[in-house]
Amino acid sequence: MRKLSCRALPNFYVGSRLLREPPITASFSRGVAGSEQVTCDSPCDCHDAHGQARWSVKTDASLPPTDASAIQAVTPSDMFSWPGPDAAITMQSEHTGIENKWYALTGRVVELKVEEDGDLHIALHDVTGDKPGVVVCEIPAQPQWCEIRTTVFSWTPTRFSFHTGGAKKLTFGQSPIIAVIGKAMWDVGHAPKDQSNRGKYMPDYAVWEIHPVMKLTVQ
Repeated sequence: MRKLSCRALPNFYVGSRLLREPPITASFSRGVAGSEQVTCDSPCDCHDAHGQARWSVKTDASLPPTDASAIQAVTPSDMFSWPGPDAAITMQSEHTGIENKWYALTGRVVELKVEEDGDLHIALHDVTGDKPGVVVCEIPAQPQWCEIRTTVFSWTPTRFSFHTGGAKKLTFGQSPIIAVIGKAMWDVGHAPKDQSNRGKYMPDYAVWEIHPVMKLTVQ
């Protein structure tokens, strides 16, 4: 079993099953986002990123609760079935409504990207693959998420350094099954005008995300 130099958090349950794999968690020191083309020199060193929308929400480094019962287990299809927000959310909005709750999302990885703000984008589908809905989880390009980012990049043959002015798709072999813990976030930039939970350009994707990921466990 791998030993990880990470801050221990309690086990949690998905259904009736206890997740026993040692989790990878965020450690804490603040980074700064810039406004140029993103350059990644390593999994943990991405700079000149240009993220702005809901930036304080996307980089909220709050730790998950120590009481595992306060973390709700969900699947991608569960989140895909959620309605849109019950209040208007703008590019400057802080956490609101269900965005203040913690979720443990389990799914199979179907897509990996480096976003233009340097975040790692992980798209998850239900493990069984027999229900609709894909949910995105994102890992910020800041030092406290270094170990989680290193794990995700290890699934890919990515070579550093690289530069990109837009989303960079990452190739990977087997699709791992993972569980992530984080707060829900409404991605305003991908929301349709009717505020339904269907991506504006990719309707098979939920607008609700887990962002940021604060704990990741490989199944």
